[in-house]
Amino acid sequence: MEAADRRRSRRRAGIPGTVTGQVALVTGGARKLGASICRHLAGRGYRVVINYRTSRARAESLAKAIRAGGGQAVTCRADVTRERDVRRMVDRVKRSFGRLDVLINNVGDYLEKPLARVSPAEWEAIVRSNLTSVFLCTREVLPLMRERRQGRIVMIGYAPAGRIAASPRCAVYHLAKTGALILAKSMAVEEAPHGITVNMVSPGTLFNSVKKPSRTASDYIPAGRFCRYGDLLGMLDYLLSESASYVTGGHFVVSGGYAV
Repeated sequence: MEAADRRRSRRRAGIPGTVTGQVALVTGGARKLGASICRHLAGRGYRVVINYRTSRARAESLAKAIRAGGGQAVTCRADVTRERDVRRMVDRVKRSFGRLDVLINNVGDYLEKPLARVSPAEWEAIVRSNLTSVFLCTREVLPLMRERRQGRIVMIGYAPAGRIAASPRCAVYHLAKTGALILAKSMAVEEAPHGITVNMVSPGTLFNSVKKPSRTASDYIPAGRFCRYGDLLGMLDYLLSESASYVTGGHFVVSGGYAV
């Protein structure tokens, strides 16, 4: 039996961990962690909307690969730091599927630079990428989720986000991610009566991170290795499951003991 047929059979058989007909939107879904999340959710039976801003070729290639494997995926270009683009993206989801069950806020540019050298333009760009985008996307999808009285919203964060501490050379990124965590907790309380959960999943240093405190993981990570995509996907599976329907406002640090 072909791999695609096996996946379809598993979904029809209702094997635990798979879904049928649900729709997931992943911002920044064309590359790296976002692409891994898209492939994973498609494999579980979600109809995946792959958001991208500039990586059109990668997004289309990913969608094609997902469809070739028996999954369902579409692409949607939008700059999620712009309200008009976000509204247009969510309108397309509504027209195409009539529902949205999962939002993964994955977009977030990184900046490592002493504060004295950060320009106002850099400040604005990092805050818009990591915080404003989360606000715009989350606010826009709420009506769709409220209609069905269910929804899962997950922010991809940053392991130290929950700590109020100095962050030399990384202060702007840190404060934007901490802001996103406060936003997640606030929306979790406001949306709980509507059956919507909001949580943050924060990786430690990913294996392919451009910037690492040390190239040797054991120098600062108690678990002795860098974070893999699979480490995050396991937590994501839990938060999207029915077992986590009562779990909201949480900050789940997946870091092997780093920054806890």
